[in-house]
Parts: sequence; C-alpha cells; structure tokens
Amino acid sequence: MSTTTMDSGANDSQLMNYLVRMIVPMRREFGRSVDVQQFMHDFAYAREVIDQALGSQDARLREYANYVQQRYHGARVADSPPPAARAPMSSEAVEPKATPASGTAADEAELRARMLKKYTSGLR
Repeated sequence: MSTTTMDSGANDSQLMNYLVRMIVPMRREFGRSVDVQQFMHDFAYAREVIDQALGSQDARLREYANYVQQRYHGARVADSPPPAARAPMSSEAVEPKATPASGTAADEAELRARMLKKYTSGLR
C-alpha cells in the first residue's frame, strides 16, 4: 500500500467530517437535507450544495463549504490549513508522520508490516 493511498483515505475521512458538519446548518438556514453519499458521487449535486452553502449567512457554514470546495474534486491536500475550529483539543502538538521520499521496497515493506500488525496482535 502506498503512502498516497493512506493519505487520500485520511483526507477523504476529513472531507466526510466537514460534509457531516454542514448537514444541520444547511437544514436550518435553507431547509435542505444534504445527502452525503449523493454528494460524494454526483458532481452536479455537490456543486449545487457548495454554491448554496457559500451564500450562507452563517460564517461557519461558509468556512466548511470553502474547505470542501478546495478538496472535493481537485488536489486532496490544499495549500491552506484547515479552519481554526479543527485545532487539536489537547495541549500536545500533533507531529505529522514522516513519509518516505522515495518508494523503495524497504519503505513499502515497513508500511505493509505496520498495516498488517493490527491484524496479528490483540485478541482473536
């Protein structure tokens, strides 16, 4: 498994997190029910929801829509950091894991071993 596959999975879950956060404000302000599954698979529907959310009076909803817009159908890692609302809850700084610069076999084997370890340890 390559690091880009793992990174896109994490970014997809972050994108889903923001979509779920948009559901209640969209219902309150516009009376619209947001279908997350349809949003992820229907570009026209997603564009419509994002455009409506960007026109919101709620600053948080506009911020969420901007975040989703930047990451939805383009590069999954945007230049700007996520909004301040997503700052870590603990006082400890979260250190990003170092990713290998090259796709060598040793790096691939290490990543695979780490991934498979969760299946070989623990209760069965």
